Amino acid sequence: MLLSVDLYNAKPAYLQITDAVRQAIATGSLRSGDRLPPIREAAIQTRVNRNTVSRAYLELEHQGLVHARQGSGVFVTRCGAEQEKVARRKCVLEKIGELLTESRLSQLSTEQLLRLIETEARKTESTTTGT
Repeated sequence: MLLSVDLYNAKPAYLQITDAVRQAIATGSLRSGDRLPPIREAAIQTRVNRNTVSRAYLELEHQGLVHARQGSGVFVTRCGAEQEKVARRKCVLEKIGELLTESRLSQLSTEQLLRLIETEARKTESTTTGT
């Protein structure tokens, strides 16, 4: 797994690392039992202090996405992928609530909102598939 940190980003480096790992779990790039890069290797790769990587891994462990085995490394848990899907669905639902509030304030009907969503979804699909 290739990790990267944008040192000019306002988001703390450890959160950039946790986000990258969470995304890799969500997309299936990292699966149950997969080993994360060793702390030292990840620190060199991302050009951050080992404590920063350690903090990111500890945060992921608190979230239940990974577990550390003394002397063996840090591994994705069996339920890590499912937990990540649940967390992302929850986030989507929160954003839908915000979207519905904004659409009501903008006096958009449900049909108008759905058409806008479908249009934007098609644009996104065409850019990700290259068509």
